[in-house]
Amino acid sequence: MGLDSALMLTRGNPLGLAAIFAQLHPMRGSYTNVSPSEDGAPPLFGQVNYQQGERSARVAFVAPEMESNLTALPTLLEDLARQSGEWGAYHLLAEIDESSPAFEAFRKAGFSVFAWQRIWKLPVENPDSQPDPDWNPARFDQQGSIQSLFQSLIPPLVLSAEPVPVNGFQGLACQQNDEITAYSDVDFGPSGIYLKPVFHPDAVDVDCLIRALASVLPNPSSRPVYLAIRSYQSWLENGLQKIGAEAAPRQALLVKHLIARQRSPILERGLKALEQRRAEPSSPMARVESRGKS
Repeated sequence: MGLDSALMLTRGNPLGLAAIFAQLHPMRGSYTNVSPSEDGAPPLFGQVNYQQGERSARVAFVAPEMESNLTALPTLLEDLARQSGEWGAYHLLAEIDESSPAFEAFRKAGFSVFAWQRIWKLPVENPDSQPDPDWNPARFDQQGSIQSLFQSLIPPLVLSAEPVPVNGFQGLACQQNDEITAYSDVDFGPSGIYLKPVFHPDAVDVDCLIRALASVLPNPSSRPVYLAIRSYQSWLENGLQKIGAEAAPRQALLVKHLIARQRSPILERGLKALEQRRAEPSSPMARVESRGKS
């Protein structure tokens, strides 16, 4: 059961070589736990990934996907959450089909829904189509406008689970009439390209802008292009149907809030100073002795 859509659609099977090599990044942590199941069922194992500096870790997968293993799932998830907190993550995220029998097990483990999404596969583009001039890699001088776009369109509940990127916006920005009207994160992989767009309702000709995304991306091997449409952007789905995009089942976006086991820089400096401090000699204390009466 894959629980990270971007990882699955860009690298394929989370147990395959492409996904395994993706975890060898020096700034990325990966942890796998195996939990025994009851009644002779196969053991349950799951994996969580964390990118250093991010606020959230992500559950990559849980396997095997069998109803007989669901009793062991909350315990497994608690261990993945423990490891995520030790890494310094504030949240643990997962994406699961709303019809999955494991949904309630996640709720029992302390996960809650913060949004819904549906993944759409864009139709194959004409190789002779020209890139849309409105889409370009986000520039440094556009960072403030993109951040304003996020804060005005994305609900606070979502931003609390998926904050604005700490390293700025490095995806594609759409500028129309000197205004940023859309932005999309881009995740490339050998199996596909994953986009997570945000469109302002005032964007001009949204249907064409969505179709143009595929022509803007460098994709010589014609990998499939996927769009993650969140519930707060569901008005985009009518346009996707018009251009022939294929929809996957709706997914629940889950978050478990963690207490990150990390010290603040100020506390770290204070503790280090205490550890290095040496005892200083003090004034001698008067010695009091009790004497009996003679």
